Amino acid sequence: MAVGTTNNVSKRDKILIIEGHVVFGQQVAELLNNEGFETILVKNGVEAMKMIYDKLPRLIILNSILPDTDSYEILEKKNAEPLLKKIPVFLVSTQGMPINMRRIPQGSVSEFVLLFKADATELVDKVKNYLAGAIIAARPTADSREKKKLLWIEDDKLITNILSKKFMSSGFDLTHVINGEEALKSLETSIPNAIVLDLLLPGMGGLDIMQKIDMNPKYKKIPVMILSNLDKQSDRDKAKMLGAKKFLVKAGTSLDQIVEEIKEMCS
Repeated sequence: MAVGTTNNVSKRDKILIIEGHVVFGQQVAELLNNEGFETILVKNGVEAMKMIYDKLPRLIILNSILPDTDSYEILEKKNAEPLLKKIPVFLVSTQGMPINMRRIPQGSVSEFVLLFKADATELVDKVKNYLAGAIIAARPTADSREKKKLLWIEDDKLITNILSKKFMSSGFDLTHVINGEEALKSLETSIPNAIVLDLLLPGMGGLDIMQKIDMNPKYKKIPVMILSNLDKQSDRDKAKMLGAKKFLVKAGTSLDQIVEEIKEMCS
């Protein structure tokens, strides 16, 4: 169930609240809405995982005890997906309920919030403090409103679902294709500000695409990023030789870092 922002408040970061105590969850959501955040409130694990994939929240608030779901399983499933792993999680314990530290995947929790009573104000203050720097940085300036054209070559459906939403919400004019042939056709009609591509693609591989781009004077100066789960030094060396500006490994890079690196290439 979604809880929208209040009137006259600009949408900022999305916050997913996974909370079995509906009244407390609604109190937290209302306070965050009043601060200008967009909140999504759910109370079970199946719906929670769906919202993580579909909404790509900036932060997740997860109660350590849920009535019909194992909270630690949510952490494990989220942590198993490289592009979801970096989303910060506040693991909340209310009224003295214990947290099973042995079951928490390493690096999966950003903040442990121990509330001896269900104090929504205290929790929201912690969230605001944590996100304060990101909120300020995300406010658009006059110079940042012009959309940069991004050509992205990726055939993995899960990664496409996750990253395409992130790219568009970050202000890119996105063209997504799944293979080299489609990428070259797209370049014939529109020159992007940057190209992002995987190495393993159906048909023409990423390095083959780069070679064709490098050989064409019209495309040679377009900055290219390799975004792949392959991390062989030989691949890095070949990509650099063909002019790649960036080489990022999906499993080791957060969504925000990917976006920032692309913005840097476009500047």
